[in-house]
Amino acid sequence: MNSPPTATQIAPYSLPSGSVPFIGLSFLSDLSLASPAEYPDVLLLQARYHQHNYSEALFKDFDLPLPVHLQKAVKKRRAEYLASRVCVRYGLGLLGIDNYVLGNDADRAPIWPAGIGGSLSHTHQRISLLLAPAASGKLLGIDCEQLIRSETAKEMHEMIINADENVVLQRSGLPFATALTVAFSVKESLYKAIFPRLREFMDFNAAEIVYYCPATGTITLKLIRTFSREFPAGRLFTGHVQLGQDEVLSWIVTPQA
Repeated sequence: MNSPPTATQIAPYSLPSGSVPFIGLSFLSDLSLASPAEYPDVLLLQARYHQHNYSEALFKDFDLPLPVHLQKAVKKRRAEYLASRVCVRYGLGLLGIDNYVLGNDADRAPIWPAGIGGSLSHTHQRISLLLAPAASGKLLGIDCEQLIRSETAKEMHEMIINADENVVLQRSGLPFATALTVAFSVKESLYKAIFPRLREFMDFNAAEIVYYCPATGTITLKLIRTFSREFPAGRLFTGHVQLGQDEVLSWIVTPQA
């Protein structure tokens, strides 16, 4: 599996002085803060959460309300909700916004506080978050995925990539299932980045991967169709990919056109 991103992709983000509220607890661990090196005003926050250590009492411990719509949800859903809201609240606190509880709009898109842009993703064990001042005008998208199984990749690849993309991914030298997970993830990141501006559904065929270098983690996508003047066919977006042992993380940070 490939090495972590290079210094050209992410730069350390200094942890604040004093204790981190949830470090040392058994539910959340492995907090990391960084910034994409070319965007020092963007915060990339990651943490691990552990479903087997979840209990409903943690909502009280973290001083967060359990939403009515989750009171009968399965343990997995409640755990991922709690972990994501704790991480979002902490990240926003670093930007000077305290005690914010993230909600969702009618399209299930996150409702970020005034003056902040963000993007959030999770798997069954990881929370990943991008935050930046809205005044920066940056579009933010992040996605983390568990690796797609080989059998599943063979069955669903035509839904995610076209023949030209298949060639690009084959050149990467990655196992096919890993490369397909990269494609799935970075297209999700692109969708999350542009949806707040576009407010329109975008399927996997709306953009194609034209370049990918696993050694640096750099990946480039091109819009295939025109959505608006801001998002015309041919517009390019550069993303970054981080490969883990059993998961893929991707993100896109781009200025508005």
